[in-house]
Amino acid sequence: MDRTSWGFIIAGLFNAGIIFVSKGFSNDLGVVDPLFGPGGCIGVLLWGLAYMSLAQRHEQAPLVSAVFCLEKAFYAIHWALWISTHGDELEALRAKDPLSAAFFGGYGVGDALFMLFFGYVAWRGRDRLFGPLEDAPAS
Repeated sequence: MDRTSWGFIIAGLFNAGIIFVSKGFSNDLGVVDPLFGPGGCIGVLLWGLAYMSLAQRHEQAPLVSAVFCLEKAFYAIHWALWISTHGDELEALRAKDPLSAAFFGGYGVGDALFMLFFGYVAWRGRDRLFGPLEDAPAS
């Protein structure tokens, strides 16, 4: 497996960590930010599974990587906006729920890094962004 494929796997595992930080899809994160209620956390996990499913075929579908880049941009921007308005609440949250505070203190940095990664993968395959899949059967 090449390094780029590993990037997809690591991104998927990053998202799968939501199971742990949400304490099994409880509403602990959702109380702080409704985006991360149980349904939102399941969505985060599903995105992670999508990344991993493309790990070995990323070169054939660079447009999917562009979609992943946009999805990560959404979360990174959401985090930046959340931090700008709620960052001063992190210390109180840390005293009450250190795991949730750690999540809210940093998830956007990871999302921004993976946004750059997926953007790079899409850019690298830009000559195939809108063309047919290489393994697609001829019609």
